[in-house]
Amino acid sequence: MFYVNEQNRLTSMSAVVLAGVLGLFSFGTASAEESQALQHSGHQMGMSHQDNPGWAERLKGQTIVEDSMEGRAERAALVEQQHNRLMEQMQKDMERNGENTGMFNSMSMIHQYGGGPGNGLLSSNTGVEPVSMTGGLCPKTAPVRSYDISAINVEITLNQWLDYYPGYMYVLTDQIENVREEEAKNAEAREKEGHGDPGAVTNGIQGQYIQPLVIRGNQGDCVKITLQNQLEFGEEVSLHINGSDMVMSKTGQPALSTNPDSVAEEGQSVEMEWYIHPETQEGGRQFHTYSNDRELTVMGLFGVFVVEPRGSEYFEPLGEGTATEAKSGWQVMIENGTGPDFREFVLIYHEVGDEAFRPVNKHGDFLPQRDPLTDTYRPGARALNYRSEPFGINNMHVQHEYFGFEDESMGYSSYAFGDAAPTIPRSYLGDPAKFRLVHGGSEVFHSHHPHGGSIRWQRSPQATQEELWTNGQNGPMKYP
Repeated sequence: MFYVNEQNRLTSMSAVVLAGVLGLFSFGTASAEESQALQHSGHQMGMSHQDNPGWAERLKGQTIVEDSMEGRAERAALVEQQHNRLMEQMQKDMERNGENTGMFNSMSMIHQYGGGPGNGLLSSNTGVEPVSMTGGLCPKTAPVRSYDISAINVEITLNQWLDYYPGYMYVLTDQIENVREEEAKNAEAREKEGHGDPGAVTNGIQGQYIQPLVIRGNQGDCVKITLQNQLEFGEEVSLHINGSDMVMSKTGQPALSTNPDSVAEEGQSVEMEWYIHPETQEGGRQFHTYSNDRELTVMGLFGVFVVEPRGSEYFEPLGEGTATEAKSGWQVMIENGTGPDFREFVLIYHEVGDEAFRPVNKHGDFLPQRDPLTDTYRPGARALNYRSEPFGINNMHVQHEYFGFEDESMGYSSYAFGDAAPTIPRSYLGDPAKFRLVHGGSEVFHSHHPHGGSIRWQRSPQATQEELWTNGQNGPMKYP
């Protein structure tokens, strides 16, 4: 059950289900005659075709054909024209700000669009949190928050159907035993016939230990991290928090990828620390390893560090009685040290392996690269917080197995199959809530879309630029 924290005015409990849907469309090719015929009315594509590979030109031609069939023949040219305008503006900004600032330095550029302290897209503020090149330890007066973290091998189970893959994860060292218990329970359930035992997998990732590590620290804190390498097969590992100013505790030197002291050999450990400047922007930052980066990251070795408001405390949202301190987790209650209290949900979009990798089902058979029932690409390989629900090869397949046909209208049904395994944020009506959205993968892009309409994106030019967070204490804002 969920806590009601009266002191924090967290009094809520209506469930919200967030589902990410990622589709891959397969395009055919257009003939040269069709592509040429559609270049009408003097509209030319804004970019040169000379350097484009043949497949890119065929795809572009097919896009024009499909836009024409939809009555929007000029759309491709307009999109490319706008892209060229954006690139030109970025080039002008780079020249004006100085070439050493890069392409994404100012608020008017695409990556920083809507930048500033209230921006939902985090970036380093060089005036407040410069990346250390000279080193330096935490001030002795800063509050200390310590984390003992291990990198381990683990079988990650994706859903109640017990699809899984051998991966990696960061975990608090004192929780490794809990992880192993869940891992063993899932392995035992896979040996059973039928689909009645989901193992240790719970609906909505409630109270589970096999999940991406999410840790926190406040503005003004000194965060000290001990990283232990408990990976097998001689893998090296490190832990890098994007946008942080981490240094090695022994030397005070920057914990950069070029510093060999930041890499832990098998069976070894390293100690680092980060003084979070009081003006550091609040929000989530992905962390990952720079050693064997892509291979380990796509297989689960990533997490999130959330910078919370100064003086905040974190509490578990699950359980009975008085709320207990939260050491980690994707959902917590924040007793805000500088403003209204809130519930926090950290949603991590990622892939499972690279585009050639396939998870396996409970019997050890590879999941199909394309779902034969729904035509979904790489079912089970697009995930939220280590969880994925491929409805075709599981929900609908079970219908087909038992009844000889599948009812597509029931594919997403919690009535028929129970709530999904991925994240299910829960709160009471009227509770303030903050969602930290993180891209934890490295292969493809993901988009976040909650249904219901009460969410407002502060970076949107159409959004009301006011303190919606403060005004929303008594319920979700209904007007942009």
